[in-house]
Amino acid sequence: MRAIDDDTPVRLAVLRKLREWGPLPESDLSRMVRPFFLVTDDYREMAEEGLIDMEFAGDEYVISCALVGKLFLEQQEAAQ
Repeated sequence: MRAIDDDTPVRLAVLRKLREWGPLPESDLSRMVRPFFLVTDDYREMAEEGLIDMEFAGDEYVISCALVGKLFLEQQEAAQ
């Protein structure tokens, strides 16, 4: 990622879907935020930042919103 790239809209889209639906399999979440092309590494980056939690179940990751992600979402929505 380049230093000038702002991926906040992507993060907000993911966190909003998780708030709305709860924990989701990676494939379902990727389809729900279709305007953005997300791969596992994108989700891993968000997990490293503490925004989401990833747990391997079956044959793919189940992604859920972490506490830091909820706080980030609330902060961004309050700023808008």
